[in-house]
Amino acid sequence: MVEPAGFGPRDPVWDRPWLSGLRRVPADATWPRLMTVPHPRAVDSLGAEVARWVRRRRGRKWRWWQRLYATRLLEVDEVGELVWETSLLTVGRQVGKTWLLADLCGWRLEQGDRFGGPQELLSIAKDLAVVRKMLAPAMARAKRLPEVYDVRNVNGQEEIQFLADGSVWMIRSREGVYGLSSSMATVDEAWKIPAVVIDDGVEPTQVERTQTQLVLTSTAHRLATALMIGRRASALAQLDAPESYGGTLLVEWSARRDAALDDRKEWRRASPQWTPRRERLIAQRLARVLAGESEDADEPDPRESFRTQWLNIWPVKRVRVGRGEEWVSADEWHGAEVDVDTDGPVVVAVEDYFGRGAAAAACGVTVDGRLVVGGWMFWDRAGAFGWAGHWLQARPGSRLLVGSTLAEAAELAEMPAAAESFGAAQIRVGLPLVRRLLTDGELVQDGSADLTAQVLEARVVPAGAGGLSLVAGVRGDLVRAAVGAVRVAAESMAAPAIHSVAAR
Repeated sequence: MVEPAGFGPRDPVWDRPWLSGLRRVPADATWPRLMTVPHPRAVDSLGAEVARWVRRRRGRKWRWWQRLYATRLLEVDEVGELVWETSLLTVGRQVGKTWLLADLCGWRLEQGDRFGGPQELLSIAKDLAVVRKMLAPAMARAKRLPEVYDVRNVNGQEEIQFLADGSVWMIRSREGVYGLSSSMATVDEAWKIPAVVIDDGVEPTQVERTQTQLVLTSTAHRLATALMIGRRASALAQLDAPESYGGTLLVEWSARRDAALDDRKEWRRASPQWTPRRERLIAQRLARVLAGESEDADEPDPRESFRTQWLNIWPVKRVRVGRGEEWVSADEWHGAEVDVDTDGPVVVAVEDYFGRGAAAAACGVTVDGRLVVGGWMFWDRAGAFGWAGHWLQARPGSRLLVGSTLAEAAELAEMPAAAESFGAAQIRVGLPLVRRLLTDGELVQDGSADLTAQVLEARVVPAGAGGLSLVAGVRGDLVRAAVGAVRVAAESMAAPAIHSVAAR
């Protein structure tokens, strides 16, 4: 990746009234190395107003860099509406980004009148401990003011409600975001969040809201998922020309990719706030690195840990790690994408996602005898069964499969075909079958985005007798539905060549 050079504080791209005072960088601060230019529809910012609110609320000022980021994030158009829907904030460790997220959420919690009604704020992170720490000061304050706030403190579902209009600020685990609604969503330590959680769990919660914002914050990590790697790459591509609608604001403090570990000028590039103490701290960390120590439990390589944690140097590509091995390679899966249709019956499979959603997949045969599979995720079982019912009605003779937890589902009474159930035993056999069919060119896929996302996240472990099992930790209902459909289609609908593969 060739990164753009960025724009210094004196560059004329920053000639905007709301940025004029912020272009004078304090001696203890650093201008972002990479920052998206002002939004093409922006005419002002709410940043200064929020900074004053924070000072009154907390009794202390924001740091300069926090004021700069808030000013950029809260740019507004000529009618006073927010212009940025998505933002990436990425800095080195321990500079106050979590405090900043808490302040932004605390302010917006009380801005229902400005933003068109009660606000629903959602905060997640790589684990609940991170967001609990962020919410703790606000929770403590809210408990002291029961006439202003209502506090809910149930394990994994802590919330603060602003009684004046019912606005709520909630924290959730990354698996608990499905089915919610949010006006503003913040994601801390986003390097470890699977892209599917945001793409299919968080962003859909904002569809029916106005002036929504998604804020992704993180320090770099070599083991980052596709979420930050992909969105950062997209933001870099439009650093000097963000889209009028749908653009992403990137604000990044980071060292250059070729920086030497001991280059103190590069240390400052990744540190928006600079003090002698911070310099000593980084020097001590580097000494430990050179002695072979790594302070990051997720990163055994001490040098790489230092580059990401303290220099904030992002990898170009994500690295797949964790228990098990990848089920299907990205190259093989994308290489199997075709734009073809099928004729005749199909096998349709519906699977549940722990009551928080569902998925449905269909597998048929192309005119040249290959199997083709596709499928989608849905908010609920009704959506998945509706999609399946459409296929069953459109293709007489099609078969319906359901996961074992749906064998007694009420929706089955309305389906135009009798259901057959599948479970772990069928998936154990089907996972290696799908892998072999792809390798042999007997199975192709229709480019379904939802299915692709789950397939490329899936990891497997041996399950005895040549079988495979999915490793828990990421959403896999659509993978299971697709595997179930392909297995039955290979046995009952495919050409002789496929029968021979399935029988191995």
